Amino acid sequence: MPTSIPTAHYSIRSNGSLLDFAVCGAPTILNGVTVRKNSPVTCFQMCRSCRNGYQIDAVSTAQPPKRTQLSRLLRVCSASSRLLRRGVFVGTQTLPRAATTTMFNGPAALLLPLFLHLASADSSYFQSSEYTSGALGLSPVQSYYSSSLTPPEVNFLTNVTSEASTNYTMLTFRGTAAKQPAPMILDNAGDLVWSGSTFGQSMDLTTQELFGEKVLTFFNGSFYSAGYGLGQWMIIGSNYSVIRSVSMPNQTFGTSDFHEFVITKNNTALLESWVVVETDLSSVGGNSTGWTFDCRFAEMDLATNETLFQWSGLEHGVSVDESYFTISDNAGSSEDNPWDYCHINSLEKDNVGNYLVSMRGPSTLYYISGSTGDILWRLSGKNTNFTMGTNSTFWYQHDARFLTDNTVSPFNISLFDNANGGSTDAEPTARALILSVDTTAMTVTLMEEYLPSFGTTSASQGSTTVMANGNVFVGWGATPVYTEYTHDGTIVQDVRFGYNSTVQSYRAFKQSWTGYPLTSPDFALNSTGTLTAYASWNGATEVATWSLMGGNSTSGMASISNTTRSGFETEMTVKGSYTYLSAAALSSNGTCLGTTKVWTVSSQESTGTSGDCPSGGSSSSTTTSRKSAGTSLRFPTAALTVVAAVFVTLI
Repeated sequence: MPTSIPTAHYSIRSNGSLLDFAVCGAPTILNGVTVRKNSPVTCFQMCRSCRNGYQIDAVSTAQPPKRTQLSRLLRVCSASSRLLRRGVFVGTQTLPRAATTTMFNGPAALLLPLFLHLASADSSYFQSSEYTSGALGLSPVQSYYSSSLTPPEVNFLTNVTSEASTNYTMLTFRGTAAKQPAPMILDNAGDLVWSGSTFGQSMDLTTQELFGEKVLTFFNGSFYSAGYGLGQWMIIGSNYSVIRSVSMPNQTFGTSDFHEFVITKNNTALLESWVVVETDLSSVGGNSTGWTFDCRFAEMDLATNETLFQWSGLEHGVSVDESYFTISDNAGSSEDNPWDYCHINSLEKDNVGNYLVSMRGPSTLYYISGSTGDILWRLSGKNTNFTMGTNSTFWYQHDARFLTDNTVSPFNISLFDNANGGSTDAEPTARALILSVDTTAMTVTLMEEYLPSFGTTSASQGSTTVMANGNVFVGWGATPVYTEYTHDGTIVQDVRFGYNSTVQSYRAFKQSWTGYPLTSPDFALNSTGTLTAYASWNGATEVATWSLMGGNSTSGMASISNTTRSGFETEMTVKGSYTYLSAAALSSNGTCLGTTKVWTVSSQESTGTSGDCPSGGSSSSTTTSRKSAGTSLRFPTAALTVVAAVFVTLI
């Protein structure tokens, strides 16, 4: 190994034996193949522990890592980029011996096949300067042998600590640079759990409860460059089948806005819509016969479709003069070019039946009577009813939520402070805020603020969630980053999933979820070098082990080996000679959850025949649960056919 290249030295345990494993910043050109750009002194990506029996025991380097386990894949790279990226070796799975000896010393060479199989595996970056500079493209993605899904390949900006929640991350991966937009679930290693790629561009994926069952909800539709679109709210069960779609009641064309969909504890839905109306805009520099979006919301009964409450901003005193948005580009001059003055986003109902509404244009939270529709108070903005304490004023906010009982003063509210209305900064940086609201003294006090590692504002979107463990999880909206903090503000997870705002997620959440997909697992073979099998199952959260099945006929195949599930796609080395191969997904108690199609080894193609479970395993009860999960919810026939034509405006 050239002495001029800085090294990172690993002691790795393999079946009880220690192997010295030294890997360093490899030369830019290796046997005529570009490996990567020159790296800084630290020449590793954090080891993502425990693959095929190898476990990180100790690490010593000029800059030792703070974590030794991020997931299931041992990987060594530079701090600025992965050592072995897809395509680095121009599609080959082996290196010339000279290259092997240049990069690896002694027993470490035995691990070379392990690294070479990373070409199409679950993958991520750690503190990659190439990623953050855009050198890797606007939207780096992962790819697989067994699946055509291409979720984002994330860049960990810091170590994931033991204080981070182990729940899944809920995103709606979208944007002009998103290769495969979808509602999406990732784990703490950045590996895919579920991609709803068949739904395409979506907004606001989250878990909710409907009639006692946990469901996923999200807005699904088309998004246009002008900021408008068509879509509907989807409710899907734990088997990922659509239970129903929902739209705003009693509106022309059934219009709904994508900003909010809340299922209450009474199984009602809170929805919003933007309705174009004629109004006087002369006080804000427009025409006396101008046009604007009126911000409206409603509550409907999901069992009967009955409209329980409706509200209009213009009809209840939210004047166009309250907005900090200004008229430009002739906005408001016609019905086809309305001005957005209010921009309603989050909506919540409290225990006494009143509503907390966030409007971005006025930079104001409105507390609205659920009986009369009157505005009971305004928080922040031009007409605030409160004295705003130091640093408690916010601008162009999203996602306002009651954190404590608002009938007992003072109470706490969380929100996302964008600090930018889409063009200019009102503050130096976006913030996640926790405010104390005193409705007796009519004061607002800043309790906590959580600042982004990237240190800028966020032009749109965003979310702030205080989780059950006390941590705060923030989705930074138009900036493709999500961050988890302890209550005191310590960052325990900080992840970027795209270069800039060409990739984004409206909100981001960290939540528990259990999925039993109706689909079958996927399978693939690759005979370049050692014959290797790959298995994955989009959305299946309960797979613990993959059993590789082999035989000389498509039925009655026997289990060859068991491999612990590793990320989204699990790699299995085939030992022995077989005519046919498949894989079976096993739960932690050994129950067979599903089987892949049988593949012919010689042609490396699917036969179309479903494979077998291992001998002694049973799939009958699991199959039943897969088919029934999420389908026991019952609605009126009319409710099942509700669809929406949605006008989506800038977020």
